[in-house]
Amino acid sequence: MDKGLFILKESLIILKVVSPQKIFFWNILGSLSSAAVSVILLFLVTRTLSSESADLYSFAYAIANLLVIVAGFQVRDFQATDIKEKYSFDAYLTTRVLTNILMILILLGYLILNSSTHANFWIIFWVSFFRVSEALSDVFQGLFQQKERLDIAGQSLFFRNIISTITFAFLLLFSKNLLLSVVFQTLASFTVVLFFDFPKSKLFHRINIATVKLKDIYSILKDCLPLFINAFLLVSIYNQPKYALNDIFNKGLIEAGVQRDFSILFTPIFAMNLMIVFLRPMITQLAIFKEEKKISHFITYKNNLFKILWVTSVLICLAGAIAAIPVLNIVYGTKLNQYQISFFILLLGGIASTFSTVCDNILTVFRKHHYLVISFLAGYLVSIFSAEPLVSQYGIFGASLSFLISMIAWLSVSLIIYFMTNPYTFLRRKK
Repeated sequence: MDKGLFILKESLIILKVVSPQKIFFWNILGSLSSAAVSVILLFLVTRTLSSESADLYSFAYAIANLLVIVAGFQVRDFQATDIKEKYSFDAYLTTRVLTNILMILILLGYLILNSSTHANFWIIFWVSFFRVSEALSDVFQGLFQQKERLDIAGQSLFFRNIISTITFAFLLLFSKNLLLSVVFQTLASFTVVLFFDFPKSKLFHRINIATVKLKDIYSILKDCLPLFINAFLLVSIYNQPKYALNDIFNKGLIEAGVQRDFSILFTPIFAMNLMIVFLRPMITQLAIFKEEKKISHFITYKNNLFKILWVTSVLICLAGAIAAIPVLNIVYGTKLNQYQISFFILLLGGIASTFSTVCDNILTVFRKHHYLVISFLAGYLVSIFSAEPLVSQYGIFGASLSFLISMIAWLSVSLIIYFMTNPYTFLRRKK
């Protein structure tokens, strides 16, 4: 295609008026599919295989949740708010490929050096490798979001999640083989990236990684390093109770199935954080208002964002307290009634986590994210020192308490940083 025609086509696509309803629909659908994936996968494994297999899958998924942070390097938030395109998509894509390779190397090192994982080497490897496809797709979704086409990003999420999950479910139900199911799930996910994300990206950008400069990759990694450290610490906080439960299980202090039960209790809380995906259009809009120096618009939009969070949090608390445990019992075929208080504690921790994440996203818009290492480190240290003693003493109830106080520590320090560094709060509002 002639270069001039390509530029004209690109401009027409970007300037194409897409209805807010369409963007909202696909963003919601993609977000819901992402929220449902971990729930459905654990449901399938729990219903189809033994308690031991469900425990193994839960532990493997926890490891994958941590390692995928390396693959993504938390570039998405930076990329999506890079309105002036400081870096090209080629640079973002090349950086993502390199961080994916780094994740795989770390995964292999962990599996080889950790003797306790040798018996389940390939299960843990493929569960984590599945998340590589997610990280690769994410960089394309960042491009779509940057171009204000979250409808395409939502389609990407929805199609990849649906196709890979159906593949996993079909093979697991008919083969009862967890490894085979995860392998084909991963292949299906990469197929969607190849045949959907890559072609769609051509509507906005003609990929040419030969033009990428090493200094751009270095600069992206440098700019996003604080975000990466933050996310890595956050997932470590999320996983710390699971690690503690796994340790006391290996010591024979708890029975098989406890790791599974905690993962089931945790699925609604983990899904709550995907509320942020619903709010991504608002985060991008805040970045636009900030670049255009529309301060009054920025403040009003930000206030509306927090109002939505408050209302949603109250509704989640009410629904969780009344219906969550009975629904989880029915869906997973387990008896979780004794964990009602533990679940509500986890729910409060999830709400604190969501508010903290929104504060962090707003500070990323102001490029103040390097300060947030302090808040994540505070939460991480609390989780490190609280998880093992609380879990050893109180089991799942202790794991829930550890999670809540870690989230409160993170939120408290995040709020201090937010009010001290955000120029449009009542403490430092610019005239």
